[in-house]
Amino acid sequence: MQPTIFITGAAGGFGRATARLFAERGYFVGLFDIDEAGLAEIAGELGPERCCARRLDVTDQDDCRAALVYFAEQTDGQLRVLLNNAGIIRVGAFEDLSLEDHHRIIDVNLRGPLNLTYLALPYLRATPGAHVINVASAGALHGSPELVSYCLTKRALLSFTESLDIGWREYGIRVSDVSPMYARTAMVLDYHQDYRALKLEQVKLSPEQVATAIYRTTRDLRPRRYVGLDTRAFAFVGRFIPFSWKRRLMRKVIGW
Repeated sequence: MQPTIFITGAAGGFGRATARLFAERGYFVGLFDIDEAGLAEIAGELGPERCCARRLDVTDQDDCRAALVYFAEQTDGQLRVLLNNAGIIRVGAFEDLSLEDHHRIIDVNLRGPLNLTYLALPYLRATPGAHVINVASAGALHGSPELVSYCLTKRALLSFTESLDIGWREYGIRVSDVSPMYARTAMVLDYHQDYRALKLEQVKLSPEQVATAIYRTTRDLRPRRYVGLDTRAFAFVGRFIPFSWKRRLMRKVIGW
C-alpha cells in the first residue's frame, strides 16, 4: 500500500521541501496550509497523482476535522505520517508585542498540533506503522527574550511528543520531533531585521536539510532529532552546564 503523509504548513519552507522529498520517495502527499496561492504552486508542481491540497486553518478544530476527512477520502482512510509543521513567529521583547500576537503564536504553534493529532487518531490507528512528527525548534532548548511565546510553544511540543510517544505505543503509533536551528525560510528571512544579533550570512541550514531529517526520522527509532551542527552541539553541552552559564551564553549569542 502506498505510504501517505499529511503536512501542515505545506505551502513553503520546511513543509514544501518535505512535500517534494516525500513525493520523490513514493508517498502520496496531503498539502495543507492557510496560504492558498502557495498550495496551488506546490500542488501543481507535484501533480494530482502524487498529492491533494486543501486550505486549512489549524486553529479551527472543525476545519481540521474536515481536512482529515478530505485526506482520508483520497487515501482509503490511510494516514502513515502526520507532520505538524505549521508555525508562525513574531520577534521582539515580550512586552513590545501585543497580547493578540502572543495568543496567535500559541494558537498556531501549539493548539494546531494538538487539534490535528487528537482528531487524526482514528486514521493513525487504522494505518500500520503510523507516525506523528512534530516540528519543534532549537528555541525549545533555551529561552530567548525576543522569542518568548515562540520558545514556549516549541518547548511544549517536546513534552507533547514525549507524553504521546509513551501513551500511544499501545496503538502502535510512534511520536517524534525534529528541532532545527535558524534556516533559510520566510519565517527567518522576513523577520531577520528584527533580531538583535542575527545576520543572514550566519543562517546556513536549508529547508531541504530539514526535510531530509524529517524523512530520516520516519526510517529509524529515534524519538528526537536535532538538525544542524549548532543545535546538536547546544543540546549536548546544555545537558551538563548550569542554567546560569547557559543564560550567560544565550545573552552573548543574541546580543541582549
